[in-house]
Amino acid sequence: MNLAQLRARLKELAGEIDVLTKKDTISAEDLTQIDAKTKELEEVEKNIEILQRADAARVRSAAPADAHITERTTVPAAVTQKMTTAEKIGTMVFCMAKTYKDDGARGAKATFKAMEEVGYGEVAKEFAGAQARALNSGSASAGGVLLPEEMSSEIIDILRPSTTFLRGGPRRISLAAGAYKLSAAASGATANWRGEGEAIETSQPTFKDINLTAKFLDAMVPLTNQLIRWSLADVRQWVERDMSLEMGTKLDYAAYFGSGTAHMPLGITKIPGVFSVAAQGGLTPTIAQIETAARAAELAMEGKNLPMMSTAWVMAPRSRTYLADLRDGNGNRYFPELQGDNPRWRGRPVLSTTQVSIVGGGTTDESSIMLVNFDDVLYGEGAGISFGVSTEATYVKNGVTVSAFQNDLTLIKASLEADVDMRYLEAVSVISGVRWGA
Repeated sequence: MNLAQLRARLKELAGEIDVLTKKDTISAEDLTQIDAKTKELEEVEKNIEILQRADAARVRSAAPADAHITERTTVPAAVTQKMTTAEKIGTMVFCMAKTYKDDGARGAKATFKAMEEVGYGEVAKEFAGAQARALNSGSASAGGVLLPEEMSSEIIDILRPSTTFLRGGPRRISLAAGAYKLSAAASGATANWRGEGEAIETSQPTFKDINLTAKFLDAMVPLTNQLIRWSLADVRQWVERDMSLEMGTKLDYAAYFGSGTAHMPLGITKIPGVFSVAAQGGLTPTIAQIETAARAAELAMEGKNLPMMSTAWVMAPRSRTYLADLRDGNGNRYFPELQGDNPRWRGRPVLSTTQVSIVGGGTTDESSIMLVNFDDVLYGEGAGISFGVSTEATYVKNGVTVSAFQNDLTLIKASLEADVDMRYLEAVSVISGVRWGA
């Protein structure tokens, strides 16, 4: 096999070994396969090293015979292809984890050195510029890497598929100084007809202060050390898959239902004064009861002259599928527009998220449906996103504490700063106590 084929086979073997070692129960046959594949992997590595040495020798031999060589050094080939933000972050995370696992070194300098050694020096320079900014966060400042500002902004696009809140399109506000104060009109200006020569009736909006303060959101994602040893490409995929899913779901919950404590935003449905109407009909509502609740939520906005330019319904998958499956006596769907990849209800997009609980209320099966005018919702973004690494820390999964060391894992922590608020109380309407489909 040539060098490209060997590298491809190396990746295949790493993936096969990873699948076998992740089984809940590893049989004797599995152990035999793991041993065989590990030996083959080591042989492939050896062959790759031989071909790389041969290639380096070929390059050296191409130099003129009379060239005066004072010192011979090996410089990694520079990576010239254009990389996406996710690929750059994934490369940085891979090098951070690998240098810490192999050498016990952590921090930006060790990470950037590792990136240079594998040919990503130019990418490392992009990250290096961001390190001049001080962070007031524990693990991040003690041994982490801060993303450049432009990458921190672009990563929101990576998170968007995993969070309905960001997909809704809230207004993004910079929290570069850790806080932001904004005056928002509590009531809009009014317009009146008048006769010629008569005084113009003036209107003055009343204002309320909005204060956004950065709160820290951490996503802790474990990577198997087998993955770190062999697969750069898979660690890159982690950025778009595991990290985005972990941070996206947590951001969704806090943005809608956050408790408003010192360390969590106050969710937009929890802000005092937000309109709420109770769902009627229990488990089997009539169409009239469903539409009465929906109409009340809509009128709470429209009746206040709120411009509904980016309004969407947010609900649990259970509620969406229940409404989508409703049929009349002839078998026709009442809400056919809820079918497909881009569902709509009553003319507006539907965003479905499991972060909307379906186990609330006294009956433990209540949910809620929200109507949100995202153009009047504010998403405050902190100074940047940072990454840290550990092989000794523990994390909690399904209520069980898991040790990274005992399970041969490396934990990658991604941290961002954010807060949420809205310009008008009328920007959110809630249908509460929804048992439809339970």
